This record gives sequence, C-alpha cells and structure tokens, in this order.
Amino acid sequence: MNNRLILIALVISLITACNSDDYDAPNSFSDVSWYTSGFREEIVSVSVNDFASFSDLSQGEISHKWTIEEGSHFLKGPITRKDSIFDEFIIKPESLESADKTVHVLFTKGGLKKVNLYNEFKEYVEFKGADGFVFPAKEVGNKWVIDTTFVVDVYDAIMPQILIRQNGIVVPHESESDVITVEAGSELEFVDVTTIGRPNTWSWQVAGITSTDSLAVIQLNKLGEFKAVLNLSRQGETIPAGYEKYNIAATIKVVPSSLPFEVASDISELEDQTIQIPYNGEFAPFTDQKSHFTVNVNGSPFAISSVGLNSSNATILEIKLQDQIYRSDNITVSYDGNGTLESSDTRIPGAFTDLPVQMYQHEAVRFDIEDGGANWSIKDDNLPTTTVAPSTEQAASGIYSMKVDAAAAGAWSGFQNIVDQYTLTAGVTYQLEYKIYKQAGAAINMNGPWIQKGGETIFQFWNNVIASAAEDTWVTVSPDQRFTASATASDYEIYIRHNGMGVVYFDDIRVMEVDERP
Repeated sequence: MNNRLILIALVISLITACNSDDYDAPNSFSDVSWYTSGFREEIVSVSVNDFASFSDLSQGEISHKWTIEEGSHFLKGPITRKDSIFDEFIIKPESLESADKTVHVLFTKGGLKKVNLYNEFKEYVEFKGADGFVFPAKEVGNKWVIDTTFVVDVYDAIMPQILIRQNGIVVPHESESDVITVEAGSELEFVDVTTIGRPNTWSWQVAGITSTDSLAVIQLNKLGEFKAVLNLSRQGETIPAGYEKYNIAATIKVVPSSLPFEVASDISELEDQTIQIPYNGEFAPFTDQKSHFTVNVNGSPFAISSVGLNSSNATILEIKLQDQIYRSDNITVSYDGNGTLESSDTRIPGAFTDLPVQMYQHEAVRFDIEDGGANWSIKDDNLPTTTVAPSTEQAASGIYSMKVDAAAAGAWSGFQNIVDQYTLTAGVTYQLEYKIYKQAGAAINMNGPWIQKGGETIFQFWNNVIASAAEDTWVTVSPDQRFTASATASDYEIYIRHNGMGVVYFDDIRVMEVDERP
C-alpha cells in the first residue's frame, strides 16, 4: 500500500473583502481545497490493484461529486495497512460517481487514469497551489464551478519478457526442452524487452556471472549446463516498488571451443610493472610455468619472478619480473608451447615469439581536442594568412584534431589550452608527447611546445622532428627535453606553435612523468 495517504497537499483559499469599517461579516463563507495521496506530485502513482485517496476540503459548496473511470472502484473503509486485497471493500452497488467528501479509489488496470472533482458554489472561489499556481472557479449560469481532474499513473505488475541472441540471431528459450549450445569463450546477448510494469533495474545471472544491464552481453567460459535467471525490479522515491523473478526455461550448454586458444589482444604493462597477456578463453589452474616463457628487455632476457592468473579474470596471464622495468624499455614476450597450460575447456595454447609489450604511460595529463576546441584558444600573434581551428578531417583518436593551416611562412602559428589546466608536482620530472599529421607539401622546420603558467613561459620543448616527419600519416613526437617542476600548482597551460608553411594537425597531447632506464 505504498502511495495511499502518504503525502498531503493542503492549500486553502479564503474569500476576502474590503477592509473597511462598515464591512459586515457574512454568515457563511466558501472556499475550495483538497488533498490527495500524491502530495505535490502532478501525477499520483500507485501499483495496479492498489488505491489512492482523495479528500475535498471545500466549504460552502452547493453541490459536489467525484467521478472515476471504468476499471476503477470506490472503496469503503476502514482499511488497514495490513490489507493487500481490496475486493471486499468495493462499495456495492458500484457506481462511477460519489458524493462523499473523502474517497478511496481502487485501480485494477494499468495506465493513466483520471479522478474528477466537480464542485458548484454560489460565489467566486479559487484554489491556490504551490509556486503561485491559482485554479479559479468558472462562472456557469449563476453558479461558480470548480472542475478539476487528478491524473493517476497506475503501474502494472512486472511481466518479464526477454530475448536471447546468439551471433545476432534470436534463439528459443521459453521451453524446458530448449537447449542453447555455446562454445566456450563465446557470448550470448540477454535482452529485456518487458513492456508491462516498467522495470528500471536488472540482474541477469548465469554460470556464476552477473550483469546489471538491460542488454547484457555475457561471455561464457566454463564448461557445463546452466540455467539463467533475470531479477527485475522497479525502484524510485515517487513510484511504487515492484519486483519479479524470471527463471529462463532453456538450458545453456557450454562446450569446448573450436577456435584455437591464443593471445586475444595487445600484451600490456600495468603501473605496478605486471605484464598482462590476454587470451580468448579462461585458463584452467596451473602450477609454475615460468621456464616456458622468455621476456626480453632491450634485447636481453630478464629473470621471471612468476607466471600466474589475474585474480579476477582467468583469461589473463600475468608475468612479474625480478628486476625493474621502465617505460622507455623495449620489451617482448615469447612462449615455447611446451608448458602444461590449457584452457578451462581443454584447449592447448600454441607457441608465440617476441610479441611486443605496450608499456604503461605514466601520464600526468592527456589533452585531446574532443571538446571541439572549447578549451583551446588561438594565439593572437599568428599571421593573418594562418587559420587554426578544430577539425574532423584527421584524428589520431576520437573525431577531432587541431588543424593549423599556414598559407605563408615567416611567423608563428600557435594555439593554447586555457581551460583544462593541470597539476604538476614539485620535484617530479616530466616529458611531453604528442602526435602530428603533416600534410604533403608542408615546409615546417621546427615546432616548439611550451609549458606556461599564467601566460609566462616555464619551459620550452624545442625540436625539429616535424621537419623530417613522414607525410600524410600520424607520427608520435617525443622531444628529448625533460622538465622538473619547481612548484606544485594546478594552473599550468600548454602552448604549441610552429614557424613553417603548410597544413599540419596536432592530437593526443600528453604531459607525463618521466619513467626512463637510468
């Protein structure tokens, strides 16, 4: 019984007259007011087969009635909080009109339902609501009429309806005889298409995996036969709660994959120097395998401390080395294929040689142009023949880069970040990295990113890499200079300029902590 007499909205509008000495007080007065179990909400919300209450607090009316729609019923109390079935309280014989001052209305059908209040008065009245809202009576013949309708949003019980898709194709799931066969490492899509009951939270559970999305893409790695469950609920401060559990009848059968068990994407280093190797399926538990792996750092093998599984994702192998590694290192990993590794569905991984490791970037801040240039300004010392603007013509990542088009040489062409100001820490050494795309025919002999603070130059990263950079492709530029911050502050800016002629694009500008091998 969530929404019945929970909140009360009460506003009384009194008829006033001139404040004069010869004023005679009337023998009676008229006013109009009401309360509902929706308080200040414009729409009262209840569950189907639940009720809402409405009271007319008007005085001096000469006639009065409530009107409801088919599928709604007037109830007669007393009704307690323990009551949940209200058929015995329905007033007989049934009518869609009531002259009672307070009515309790049971709603047995979902959707937007109306409850109308119609009052007639001998004199003018008005209802004054919150925020200055005034509802005046209308003159009809020689009477004043208040005719108002309350809207009740009736929430149906949740009736789950779902789809299951495999490789984009909807598969049967509603019968106990339905079996959905999935190769280990493959995915199923579970889609909530419920239209009745308006749930707003989801919990899919299958094979020990939980997803809380209305459309859940679940990778199944463990062999076996499983049942899936969907828990649906409706939650919110101003709506009635609802819950329904849906047991999916079909059996989901996970069988060994026919695909080779292999590295699925780039090998990468974490901030704590762990090397992660992602595979396209889960590993079965294993004992020490480090003798079957080789990690070369700058061409030399480094001693391996351990080879194990990620604690939360059994598709990821993790290698830890005995000695420290640095971002500037060139690292490769090899596996001889002779270990006892296997997937949870009994596949054997093959050997691989010298796969590169993507090193952790140790970023202090990364700038891109994905704000469409909102956080960037164009320097006022550019040539009139130079245009600088965000562009979607080229992008190293995302959809934007900063395009600098210098039609003539002889002066600087520059742009500056002014909003995404960033923090540098005193005593920490930083380096700069950014990407350029030099259009064919550009003649640019140098460019100079600067670190600034309040418009004052703190450090200049001079370099001439751009002069010999390949044309019509993105090139990563990492100047050799290093900058050690003298103070901790959060109002540093970056300013990039060049002094050539032609078109060049800039993107993915990063200021990062130095992590170099001594």
